[in-house]
Amino acid sequence: MQGSTIGGFERLQEYVAYGAFHDSGERFDPPKCHPNTRVAIINRIMDWINGLNEDTREALIMWLYGAPGAGKSAIAQTIAEILHGQQFFLASFFFARNDPQRGVAKWLVTTLAYQLAAKLPPVFRERVALTFEQDPLIVTKSLEAQFMALVREPLLELLHSGFSTNDHIVVIIDGLDECDDPKVQARIIDLSFRLLDSRDLPLKILVASRPEVDISSSFDRKPFSMLARIPLDDDYQSEEDIRHFLADKFNEIKTQHPLRSYIPIDWPDEDSLDTLVQKSSGQFIYSSTVVKYTTSARHRPTHRLEIVLGIQLPKAGDSPFAELDALYRHILMGVEDVDLILQIIGFIILHPPNYVNSVTFIEAFLSLAPGDVQLLMHSLGSLISVENHPYYPNDPEMLTIRILHASLKDYLLDQSRSEEFFLDRLKMHTRYAEICLAHMIELPSLESNSPLQPLPGTTPCTLIYLSFYVLTA
Repeated sequence: MQGSTIGGFERLQEYVAYGAFHDSGERFDPPKCHPNTRVAIINRIMDWINGLNEDTREALIMWLYGAPGAGKSAIAQTIAEILHGQQFFLASFFFARNDPQRGVAKWLVTTLAYQLAAKLPPVFRERVALTFEQDPLIVTKSLEAQFMALVREPLLELLHSGFSTNDHIVVIIDGLDECDDPKVQARIIDLSFRLLDSRDLPLKILVASRPEVDISSSFDRKPFSMLARIPLDDDYQSEEDIRHFLADKFNEIKTQHPLRSYIPIDWPDEDSLDTLVQKSSGQFIYSSTVVKYTTSARHRPTHRLEIVLGIQLPKAGDSPFAELDALYRHILMGVEDVDLILQIIGFIILHPPNYVNSVTFIEAFLSLAPGDVQLLMHSLGSLISVENHPYYPNDPEMLTIRILHASLKDYLLDQSRSEEFFLDRLKMHTRYAEICLAHMIELPSLESNSPLQPLPGTTPCTLIYLSFYVLTA
């Protein structure tokens, strides 16, 4: 019996994505929260895990979601390290797009089962090993079958053996949106709920991802009592965290950079810091990119920051925002009707944020059917938010569009960065002026007896705006 158990566990190890562990050598120096940042979010997640928050005590699954670069993986990594340090029973899977093992779901269940088997009492490991002995092809079966055979049933057997713990076993699944198949992403969520539906396991699952369509839809269908949500939005003072992060990193540069003796003591000034915080839009990827670029030991930090701020031009081939540009490119390449989407985004970027950014007006202006803008923007939920108007929150015709990343504008208006996604100001303004003229020509004459029927979503002020736009564009 002993020999077969070892054989079964060795077979399991052949199907483990070791690079997906929170402490994997392949992920050495993974992103994690800068000291004294994200404190409120980390405390809220830890309170949920420990059952200290009355509002989330019944929830067995927590969804941490936000825009690209908001810091989801850093938070998940930090939570994993805290739990590891506190001797929790922990298993994790950090997805990574295009990675042959971490970018697909086929390794997920076996990887989680291996980590639990390595940390839980031997009963769990023996049951998993026996499963492999009895069914060597278990890894070819559905995710549902694998979850039941390699996680749920071994945990139940462990509990029946007399095992008990004051703490929950915790599973962390990070970057679910980076799994290669959106349908599988939704299945993983469904399976997680099915695994815990009977509430007979001391298990909690933390999922971190972007709010992509299939993921959001799947979570929206789940019972409120089982699920806690944490949106990475303005409620968590991310701007203050980003300012703290930038200030600390610039101080490190001033004390550790080879050219530190040439850096002014008051560098950077408050205006520059304000600009960087504003450009970050609450997303850590922008500030992290700035720090990486500015820290280069082969260049003057002061000069590099001037390039970031647009005071100096970069040399040919020097791209301060290469990482950020790659992210935007990946997102835009994955959407349909990108030309129409860019026309809508361009309209928002090139116009002052007033009444004309309402969804109703944009649909009428671009001759789209009601609901088209929401459908188009749905695929860009990580960059664009369609939300209630702050002054008319209960009026469905007053939905507005908000760009979540201030740096997206810089990207789209710089042809060297955005290439085929470039928004040419002159061409866009010309196109919008043509549309304005077409609408104005269609308006009934003020001398006629017919009542004026303006564009839906417009007011007389908006019509004046159209006229002004045609004359000044």
